[in-house]
Amino acid sequence: MTTKTAAPGWLRALRIIFGLIAIVAAFYVLTRPALAVYTLTLLLAFAMMMIGVSRLVRGLTHQLLSSAHRTLDVIVGILGLILGFAVLTFPLMGALTLIFLLAFATMLYGFESIAIGAIAKRLPNWVRGALVVFGLLGVIFAFIVYAEPAIGLFTLMIFLSASLMVHGFESIVSAI
Repeated sequence: MTTKTAAPGWLRALRIIFGLIAIVAAFYVLTRPALAVYTLTLLLAFAMMMIGVSRLVRGLTHQLLSSAHRTLDVIVGILGLILGFAVLTFPLMGALTLIFLLAFATMLYGFESIAIGAIAKRLPNWVRGALVVFGLLGVIFAFIVYAEPAIGLFTLMIFLSASLMVHGFESIVSAI
């Protein structure tokens, strides 16, 4: 016989509160996209700087690594810091970077789907065909975003809002 134990009440309440905050944030992203893009850009800049500091410290202090590895860490660390500060200084550049990364990832997944659809002989034909069609749509979407970044910005906001909404509801439901 297994016994079922519930999470403490304070933890369940905290999950509900965080879930509600995520849902409110989802609507806020949709109504204030410029602020959401700026926040994502700041997160990108700080992430780049944190990685830069981490690599720089490791390259300067980790004696067990080869000198080539340490040199590469120092170079990557300096570049990470420079790029992080550049994104802070030029937030539009950071926003465009996020949009182009979204397009690039979509294009890569599209090419992967096309390739799998072409080579996966064990899959049913309809699945292979669907993979090729969805892959082509992904590649086309990526090129549209490269041509018109505003579409990528809109997509980024929809993805962010949907993610916050789903995680918010998941947090609430799992706490009940």
